[in-house]
Amino acid sequence: MQTNIDISKAFMDSPDGVLSIHQLSQKLKLPYGTTYNRIHLLNQQNIVQILPQGKAKLCALNAENPMTADLLALGAAQTTEQFTKSLADGGKLLKKIVQLLKTKVKGKISSAILISPDSLKTLCKETAKENMITDSEHLPEQKNTEIIQDFQSTIDFFFIKSDEQFDESILETEITAMLPSNKNIAVTSMVVDKETLLGMLSEEENEAGLAAYTMLHEGIIIYGYESFYEIILEAFNKKLSVLG
Repeated sequence: MQTNIDISKAFMDSPDGVLSIHQLSQKLKLPYGTTYNRIHLLNQQNIVQILPQGKAKLCALNAENPMTADLLALGAAQTTEQFTKSLADGGKLLKKIVQLLKTKVKGKISSAILISPDSLKTLCKETAKENMITDSEHLPEQKNTEIIQDFQSTIDFFFIKSDEQFDESILETEITAMLPSNKNIAVTSMVVDKETLLGMLSEEENEAGLAAYTMLHEGIIIYGYESFYEIILEAFNKKLSVLG
Protein backbone atom coordinates (compact mmCIF):
# COMPACT_ATOMS: atom_id res chain seq x y z
CA MET A 1 0.00 0.00 0.00
CA GLN A 2 2.76 2.47 0.91
CA THR A 3 4.43 2.03 -2.47
CA ASN A 4 1.11 2.79 -4.18
CA ILE A 5 0.76 5.93 -2.06
CA ASP A 6 4.32 6.99 -2.90
CA ILE A 7 3.69 6.48 -6.61
CA SER A 8 0.52 8.57 -6.51
CA LYS A 9 2.36 11.36 -4.65
CA ALA A 10 5.14 11.29 -7.27
CA PHE A 11 2.63 12.23 -9.98
CA MET A 12 1.60 15.25 -7.88
CA ASP A 13 5.22 16.47 -7.94
CA SER A 14 4.97 16.82 -11.71
CA PRO A 15 3.12 19.98 -12.82
CA ASP A 16 1.41 18.18 -15.70
CA GLY A 17 0.88 14.91 -13.82
CA VAL A 18 2.68 12.80 -16.43
CA LEU A 19 5.73 10.60 -15.84
CA SER A 20 7.40 7.67 -17.56
CA ILE A 21 8.07 4.45 -15.68
CA HIS A 22 11.78 5.27 -15.84
CA GLN A 23 11.17 8.70 -14.30
CA LEU A 24 9.08 7.14 -11.53
CA SER A 25 11.78 4.59 -10.87
CA GLN A 26 14.40 7.31 -10.49
CA LYS A 27 12.19 9.61 -8.42
CA LEU A 28 11.21 6.89 -5.95
CA LYS A 29 14.60 5.13 -6.04
CA LEU A 30 12.91 1.85 -6.87
CA PRO A 31 14.24 -0.84 -9.23
CA TYR A 32 12.81 -0.38 -12.71
CA GLY A 33 11.27 -3.87 -12.66
CA THR A 34 9.49 -3.17 -9.37
CA THR A 35 8.15 0.12 -10.69
CA TYR A 36 7.06 -1.47 -13.96
CA ASN A 37 5.15 -4.22 -12.18
CA ARG A 38 3.50 -1.85 -9.70
CA ILE A 39 2.42 0.57 -12.44
CA HIS A 40 0.80 -2.23 -14.40
CA LEU A 41 -1.01 -3.47 -11.30
CA LEU A 42 -2.31 0.06 -10.69
CA ASN A 43 -3.29 0.19 -14.35
CA GLN A 44 -5.31 -3.01 -13.92
CA GLN A 45 -7.03 -1.39 -10.93
CA ASN A 46 -7.81 1.62 -13.16
CA ILE A 47 -5.90 4.00 -10.85
CA VAL A 48 -3.08 4.69 -13.32
CA GLN A 49 -3.54 5.10 -17.06
CA ILE A 50 -0.78 4.31 -19.55
CA LEU A 51 -0.57 6.67 -22.50
CA PRO A 52 1.52 5.34 -25.43
CA GLN A 53 3.44 8.16 -27.10
CA GLY A 54 5.35 6.68 -30.00
CA LYS A 55 7.77 4.14 -28.52
CA ALA A 56 7.47 5.66 -25.07
CA LYS A 57 4.83 4.87 -22.47
CA LEU A 58 3.77 7.80 -20.35
CA CYS A 59 1.77 7.29 -17.18
CA ALA A 60 -0.76 9.43 -15.38
CA LEU A 61 -3.31 9.04 -12.62
CA ASN A 62 -6.86 8.22 -13.68
CA ALA A 63 -9.01 11.10 -12.46
CA GLU A 64 -12.25 9.24 -13.21
CA ASN A 65 -11.65 6.55 -10.61
CA PRO A 66 -12.71 7.72 -7.10
CA MET A 67 -10.05 5.45 -5.60
CA THR A 68 -7.36 7.70 -7.09
CA ALA A 69 -8.35 10.68 -4.97
CA ASP A 70 -8.63 8.38 -1.94
CA LEU A 71 -5.06 7.17 -2.48
CA LEU A 72 -3.76 10.72 -2.79
CA ALA A 73 -5.74 11.70 0.30
CA LEU A 74 -4.02 8.96 2.30
CA GLY A 75 -0.64 10.30 1.25
CA ALA A 76 -1.60 13.86 2.14
CA ALA A 77 -2.92 12.74 5.52
CA GLN A 78 0.45 11.12 6.21
CA THR A 79 2.24 14.35 5.30
CA THR A 80 -0.05 16.38 7.55
CA GLU A 81 0.46 13.95 10.44
CA GLN A 82 4.24 14.14 10.04
CA PHE A 83 4.09 17.93 9.97
CA THR A 84 1.88 18.02 13.05
CA LYS A 85 4.28 15.80 15.00
CA SER A 86 7.22 18.00 13.96
CA LEU A 87 5.76 21.10 15.63
CA ALA A 88 7.40 22.15 18.88
CA ASP A 89 4.10 22.21 20.76
CA GLY A 90 3.25 18.69 19.64
CA GLY A 91 0.77 20.06 17.15
CA LYS A 92 -1.63 21.40 19.78
CA LEU A 93 -2.24 24.71 17.98
CA LEU A 94 -2.74 23.09 14.58
CA LYS A 95 -5.12 20.51 16.06
CA LYS A 96 -7.17 23.32 17.60
CA ILE A 97 -7.36 25.04 14.21
CA VAL A 98 -8.45 21.81 12.49
CA GLN A 99 -11.10 21.22 15.15
CA LEU A 100 -12.39 24.75 14.59
CA LEU A 101 -12.76 24.03 10.88
CA LYS A 102 -14.62 20.79 11.55
CA THR A 103 -17.13 22.45 13.86
CA LYS A 104 -17.41 25.99 12.47
CA VAL A 105 -17.46 25.62 8.70
CA LYS A 106 -18.71 22.10 8.06
CA GLY A 107 -20.61 22.17 4.78
CA LYS A 108 -19.31 25.63 3.91
CA ILE A 109 -15.84 24.71 2.67
CA SER A 110 -14.67 21.59 0.88
CA SER A 111 -10.97 21.94 1.64
CA ALA A 112 -8.49 24.03 3.62
CA ILE A 113 -4.74 24.32 3.05
CA LEU A 114 -2.16 25.92 5.32
CA ILE A 115 0.01 27.67 2.74
CA SER A 116 2.57 29.03 5.19
CA PRO A 117 3.64 25.94 7.17
CA ASP A 118 7.03 27.47 7.98
CA SER A 119 5.38 30.44 9.70
CA LEU A 120 3.33 28.16 11.94
CA LYS A 121 6.37 26.00 12.69
CA THR A 122 8.39 29.08 13.69
CA LEU A 123 5.58 30.39 15.89
CA CYS A 124 5.25 27.07 17.72
CA LYS A 125 9.00 26.86 18.20
CA GLU A 126 9.30 30.39 19.60
CA THR A 127 6.29 29.93 21.87
CA ALA A 128 7.62 26.63 23.22
CA LYS A 129 10.96 28.26 24.05
CA GLU A 130 9.31 31.17 25.82
CA ASN A 131 7.12 28.82 27.83
CA MET A 132 10.24 27.14 29.16
CA ILE A 133 11.54 30.43 30.57
CA THR A 134 10.19 31.03 34.06
CA ASP A 135 12.58 33.82 35.07
CA SER A 136 11.37 37.12 33.58
CA GLU A 137 14.96 38.43 33.58
CA HIS A 138 15.69 36.05 30.72
CA LEU A 139 12.95 37.57 28.58
CA PRO A 140 13.35 41.39 28.68
CA GLU A 141 10.01 43.04 28.06
CA GLN A 142 11.51 46.02 26.25
CA LYS A 143 13.44 43.84 23.82
CA ASN A 144 10.31 41.85 23.02
CA THR A 145 8.38 45.04 22.34
CA GLU A 146 11.00 46.17 19.83
CA ILE A 147 10.75 42.86 17.97
CA ILE A 148 6.99 43.13 17.81
CA GLN A 149 7.17 46.63 16.39
CA ASP A 150 9.77 45.74 13.78
CA PHE A 151 8.16 42.77 12.09
CA GLN A 152 4.76 41.22 11.56
CA SER A 153 4.55 37.70 10.19
CA THR A 154 1.47 35.96 8.82
CA ILE A 155 -0.14 32.56 8.93
CA ASP A 156 -1.88 32.06 5.62
CA PHE A 157 -4.73 29.76 4.62
CA PHE A 158 -6.36 28.81 1.32
CA PHE A 159 -10.03 27.86 1.51
CA ILE A 160 -12.08 26.20 -1.23
CA LYS A 161 -15.65 27.17 -0.45
CA SER A 162 -18.73 25.10 -1.18
CA ASP A 163 -21.18 27.71 0.15
CA GLU A 164 -21.39 31.26 -1.18
CA GLN A 165 -22.31 32.44 2.34
CA PHE A 166 -18.94 31.35 3.74
CA ASP A 167 -17.34 34.25 5.65
CA GLU A 168 -13.60 33.78 6.09
CA SER A 169 -13.29 36.79 8.40
CA ILE A 170 -15.01 34.84 11.18
CA LEU A 171 -12.41 32.09 10.91
CA GLU A 172 -9.55 34.57 10.76
CA THR A 173 -10.78 36.23 13.96
CA GLU A 174 -11.16 32.96 15.84
CA ILE A 175 -7.79 31.59 14.73
CA THR A 176 -6.12 34.87 15.70
CA ALA A 177 -7.63 34.50 19.17
CA MET A 178 -5.82 31.17 19.51
CA LEU A 179 -2.40 32.73 18.90
CA PRO A 180 -0.11 34.02 21.66
CA SER A 181 -1.09 37.60 22.54
CA ASN A 182 2.54 38.75 22.71
CA LYS A 183 3.17 37.92 19.06
CA ASN A 184 2.72 40.40 16.23
CA ILE A 185 1.23 37.90 13.83
CA ALA A 186 -1.70 38.17 11.45
CA VAL A 187 -3.98 35.49 10.00
CA THR A 188 -4.79 35.86 6.30
CA SER A 189 -6.77 33.74 3.89
CA MET A 190 -7.61 33.36 0.22
CA VAL A 191 -11.02 31.97 -0.71
CA VAL A 192 -12.08 30.49 -4.05
CA ASP A 193 -14.80 28.16 -5.26
CA LYS A 194 -14.15 25.02 -7.30
CA GLU A 195 -14.63 26.61 -10.71
CA THR A 196 -12.35 29.53 -9.86
CA LEU A 197 -9.63 27.16 -8.72
CA LEU A 198 -9.93 25.10 -11.89
CA GLY A 199 -9.56 28.32 -13.86
CA MET A 200 -6.49 29.30 -11.84
CA LEU A 201 -4.82 25.94 -12.43
CA SER A 202 -5.46 26.04 -16.18
CA GLU A 203 -4.17 29.59 -16.67
CA GLU A 204 -1.12 29.46 -18.95
CA GLU A 205 -0.25 33.15 -19.23
CA ASN A 206 3.00 33.87 -17.37
CA GLU A 207 2.79 30.30 -16.01
CA ALA A 208 0.13 31.47 -13.56
CA GLY A 209 -1.40 28.00 -13.37
CA LEU A 210 1.95 26.47 -12.45
CA ALA A 211 2.49 29.12 -9.78
CA ALA A 212 -0.95 28.44 -8.28
CA TYR A 213 -0.35 24.70 -8.24
CA THR A 214 3.11 25.12 -6.68
CA MET A 215 1.69 27.31 -3.90
CA LEU A 216 -0.92 24.69 -3.03
CA HIS A 217 1.44 21.74 -3.44
CA GLU A 218 3.92 23.24 -0.98
CA GLY A 219 1.18 23.79 1.59
CA ILE A 220 -0.27 21.40 4.14
CA ILE A 221 -3.83 20.16 3.64
CA ILE A 222 -5.64 20.35 6.96
CA TYR A 223 -9.24 19.70 5.91
CA GLY A 224 -10.98 17.96 3.01
CA TYR A 225 -8.21 15.79 1.57
CA GLU A 226 -10.36 13.86 -0.91
CA SER A 227 -12.24 16.96 -2.07
CA PHE A 228 -8.99 18.78 -2.77
CA TYR A 229 -7.58 15.99 -4.90
CA GLU A 230 -10.79 15.52 -6.81
CA ILE A 231 -10.35 19.10 -8.04
CA ILE A 232 -6.62 18.69 -8.74
CA LEU A 233 -7.25 15.50 -10.68
CA GLU A 234 -9.95 17.21 -12.72
CA ALA A 235 -7.46 19.94 -13.63
CA PHE A 236 -4.85 17.34 -14.58
CA ASN A 237 -7.41 15.44 -16.63
CA LYS A 238 -8.04 18.49 -18.79
CA LYS A 239 -4.33 18.71 -19.58
CA LEU A 240 -4.14 14.99 -20.33
CA SER A 241 -6.96 15.18 -22.86
CA VAL A 242 -4.50 16.46 -25.44
CA LEU A 243 -2.47 13.27 -25.08
CA GLY A 244 -5.37 10.82 -25.24
